[in-house]
Amino acid sequence: MSAARIGIVVAGVVAGVVALAVATQAFAEKTTEEFANGTNRPRTIALLPVKSTVTRAHIVETEGLVNDSVRFGGEFNARVQAALAAKGYKVVVIDTDKMNADPKLQEYVVETQRGFDDMMSKYKPKNMSKHMYKVGDSGRLLAQYLHVDGLAFSTLNITITPMGKAIFTGVFGGTTSGANANLEIVDGKTGELEAWFFGVAIVGPGDKTDADLSAYAATLADRSTNRVPGADPSARIEVASSDDEAIEEAAKALKR
Repeated sequence: MSAARIGIVVAGVVAGVVALAVATQAFAEKTTEEFANGTNRPRTIALLPVKSTVTRAHIVETEGLVNDSVRFGGEFNARVQAALAAKGYKVVVIDTDKMNADPKLQEYVVETQRGFDDMMSKYKPKNMSKHMYKVGDSGRLLAQYLHVDGLAFSTLNITITPMGKAIFTGVFGGTTSGANANLEIVDGKTGELEAWFFGVAIVGPGDKTDADLSAYAATLADRSTNRVPGADPSARIEVASSDDEAIEEAAKALKR
């Protein structure tokens, strides 16, 4: 492949990443009307362990980086906690140490996460207003056990694509660089999904340092919480009532 062709391919890959990031960041949240207008919004929130995945895509295979997933997932969750606290929420952080010390808590968290994953496998943004998404009884039991009125779930995904892989992907298709995060808030009394917030970050092709990964985690934490309203019921956000298909397609694209 000529140098000119390589330049065109790389430029196309970067442009595609930028375009997707800009398009999806324009549709960064979906909530119920009651959450948005403050009539049903938690004041105390249990922040569950983030589901974090950091991967390095190679031409032949993709390598999951377990230690990096744990480390940068922890940094992400710490920033989410700080952001929510700054908005007036009382945040109870559930981490591995707490679960290991409390078998009952661990049981509730595992069952609630299972119910949440099942719920999100069926989730479509356009149906949020129908109040049809619930994590099940385990979520309500977990909230009661922790004396909170809301549960927060989060996901962090960062994919690193070296330049050679980016060129290969540009020609033949495959995994590309990218970073995205979700933050979901569930009503502790009903187990119902009340809010979904989404953040993306541009990750250009090439190897990344630990400092780069920390910066992505920080950016994603900021972008997935910046539209969360304050705990004070008088705080308001506008409910997105259109572009549901764009949100769904963006979410699907970033899960590929």
